[in-house]
Amino acid sequence: MNVLIDTSVWVDHFRQRNETLIQLITSDQALTHSLVLLELACGTPPAPRARTLSDIGLLRRAQQATSSEVMQFVEAEQLYGRGCGGVDLTLLASTLMTPGASLWTLDRRLERLARQFNVAFPKEMH
Repeated sequence: MNVLIDTSVWVDHFRQRNETLIQLITSDQALTHSLVLLELACGTPPAPRARTLSDIGLLRRAQQATSSEVMQFVEAEQLYGRGCGGVDLTLLASTLMTPGASLWTLDRRLERLARQFNVAFPKEMH
């Protein structure tokens, strides 16, 4: 199992250690995405900041959906007006493009869509 870790999970982990996330990292099952790193860089990851971002950047990457692929996905699946933005839908599309991947998010709207597409990281796992 490979799990794309959404920004919301990282932020929550920075506030309160998450053992499930640590297990995914140590078992090389945690995936990242360039947009997650960008969002984390816009915030205040734990010190030392550069090391935290660098360490997350060492995780394996999910497939990277292009903006045109995301646009096609949004239109084909009528995902507009559902309360998810471009980063959220890019992560969802990227998860769907990554064989065997699931998406772990604490964002209710994104999680609902991930469940709809059968790629949500199961709640009983975290």
